[in-house]
Amino acid sequence: MPFTPYFGKLLHAFNHKSLHFTSLFFAILCVCLQSESAPVFAQRSDISIILPTTQTDVGYARSVSKRLKRMLNSIGLAADIFEEGALSRNHLKRLVILPLNREVSTKTAQRLTDFVGRGGKLLVTYNLANEVAPLLSLRRTGWLKAEAPGQFATIHFNAPEISGLPSSTHQASWNITLAEPAAPETKIIGYWHTADGESTQYPALFVGKAGAFFSHIFLSDDIQTKTELLAALLGHLVPEFRGAIAKQSVENLTTIGHTKNSEALTQFIARRGVSHASEALKTGQDLAQQAREAYTRGTYEAAISTARAAQAAFSKAYYLSQASVANEGRAVWNHSGLGAYPGDWERSAQELAAAGVNMILPNMAWGGVAHYPSQFLPGSKRLEQYGDQIAQCVSAANRHGLEVHIWKITWNLEEAPEEFQQNMRETGRTQRSATGEPLNWLCPSHPENVLLELNSLLEIVKNYDVDGIHLDYIRYPGSHACYCEECRHRFSLAAKKRLEAWPASVLPKTGRHAAEYTSWRAQQITRLVRMLHKRARKLKPDIKISAAVFGGYPACVASIGQDWVAWAKAGYIDFVCPMNYTEDTKEFTELLENQLALLPKGFAIYPGIGATASNSILTAGDVVGKIYLARILGASGWAIFDYSIDTSHALLPALEMGVGTQKAVPPH
Repeated sequence: MPFTPYFGKLLHAFNHKSLHFTSLFFAILCVCLQSESAPVFAQRSDISIILPTTQTDVGYARSVSKRLKRMLNSIGLAADIFEEGALSRNHLKRLVILPLNREVSTKTAQRLTDFVGRGGKLLVTYNLANEVAPLLSLRRTGWLKAEAPGQFATIHFNAPEISGLPSSTHQASWNITLAEPAAPETKIIGYWHTADGESTQYPALFVGKAGAFFSHIFLSDDIQTKTELLAALLGHLVPEFRGAIAKQSVENLTTIGHTKNSEALTQFIARRGVSHASEALKTGQDLAQQAREAYTRGTYEAAISTARAAQAAFSKAYYLSQASVANEGRAVWNHSGLGAYPGDWERSAQELAAAGVNMILPNMAWGGVAHYPSQFLPGSKRLEQYGDQIAQCVSAANRHGLEVHIWKITWNLEEAPEEFQQNMRETGRTQRSATGEPLNWLCPSHPENVLLELNSLLEIVKNYDVDGIHLDYIRYPGSHACYCEECRHRFSLAAKKRLEAWPASVLPKTGRHAAEYTSWRAQQITRLVRMLHKRARKLKPDIKISAAVFGGYPACVASIGQDWVAWAKAGYIDFVCPMNYTEDTKEFTELLENQLALLPKGFAIYPGIGATASNSILTAGDVVGKIYLARILGASGWAIFDYSIDTSHALLPALEMGVGTQKAVPPH
């Protein structure tokens, strides 16, 4: 469409004195952007991510796609996400990504065939549909679940022809799709290795003329290397992408932690006055100049590699410039309950202490399973394979000066043996949604469930020399629960009301008794926290009780029954870890400021930093930046999710350089 109509709009606005000369350029920009056909100002997207529509895991595919899109943005490439059913020929430009497409329709298969025939490229992850495999000259041969933690821990690459490809990357995958080349032009360029460095001989990454296939999905662990892998792979498949990747690499050289430009980074390092940091800064500045010159010359591969070297130097300067705080809680969650190295808690404790971490929160039990010999919960497969994980963890932690706060997931039956789950359902002890659907969570209002949770927690306090108990999932799954008949009966008795319409009369927003039911739900959760505090302190007066909680308060009281501010004010918990899992610096700051304002003065708060949480793509620099902000805002410490072999490799060295250089003591 010609520019004339938009110039007419601009002239009309100017004649009516709604614009000033100084606003002229901005106005032209805004008017043009209102057009659907403004090619000069629109961001061009040559990548399409196609969501599946014919399978049950479309929700997970959407989540994976969002992470992929953010990873692409971080290397300078834009992508659009489309539903397969809404796909048109115009959506297929330079590269198509199929993130979790178990099958594709006949129509989509034909479009993809035509697309590849025109020179288009494919990137397929995990699910290799029968209609897609031939396009990549591949044959799907099966599927394999990891037999033990750490079986698929790293990927080692060998493809000298792909510029910028890392030699390896960490990725803790739990299953993979098996495939083999169906033609000589398709090569295996990466193999899965175990946590011990041994090759499994299972292929991880295939590259051929039409594209690439990755046998799992791109996870957020070791994100820095993972994005370098993606940049190298896509730059190889579509050489025209290298210019955009190089541009982004050069422009983001000094975006490190809380600093967003060269001036801010330089000033921060100068204020700290650490000589080695100043040297690293100078190295980074020299390399940055070389990278810019290479980009100007159009030698994009050199620009990318030199820019990465420059950013590594800048990052080192940033890490070295971090102060060390003496009285600070430095915690890591460990979701596996095995440390970073299954069967070797000594190694985990040693490297955590070396990095300056002083607290470990290992996940040792769920609502229906335990990684220790429990009198009340079924033992886990990890207990069978590796032995008593609490005993091993505590023994190693004591030798290295680490506090151990046992992380217990309450109510949630996800990891429990099927027989245990079935028994809970049949005896009416599990939750139900507002529509009557059974939920795999124990009902917090059921006295036997409260006793089960309490006993399984108290036996830890009795039997092990632990420093604390850390509660997680200490809540309902959402506002959709629980509406079982037992909840109806107990609430009716407590509220002294006859409920004729159930659950309509207590549903959020619309129910006549919604406010009272919301309060009652929160009381059921608080009851366990209160009872644990009272009885655990009787057993061990110096035991510390803490909780991982939702960051948005008071919204979490209504949505999940979690009133953690009330717990803090009543003295039921000693510190709190709000899960402030966001990549956005502003959002992280606002969350923590609000939390500090709500809590009693001096109450210990360790904001949770989601290094590998959900779809997080935080780099080591991002994590250190959030630690810096937490300190500036007045937090008593911090907690990082999640300690594993990947964070050990990518994150601990950064902490050791500055954040953890001095032995810290938890402040509470």
